[in-house]
Amino acid sequence: MTEYLVKYGVIKAGERNRPTELLEMLYITDRYRDGGDLKKARAGYDISVWSGVEAEDIEQRLTALDDFMTTLARDRTTMWAVPN
Repeated sequence: MTEYLVKYGVIKAGERNRPTELLEMLYITDRYRDGGDLKKARAGYDISVWSGVEAEDIEQRLTALDDFMTTLARDRTTMWAVPN
């Protein structure tokens, strides 16, 4: 999940809008939170999983993704003993 955490930071810090990358990250993060195999999730990911999902639902899930990644970053910082 560290790879996605770093990638998320790059996306958030960048000026370019990357919606397809955020959607993939949302999908992978959902699999991670469900205890799924990330390699299989990544290999099986297809943008079509978002067909029929309401934009409002995606927006809410992206907000939750931001909260999750923030918490994950804090946890990893503590785990790796990175000074604040």
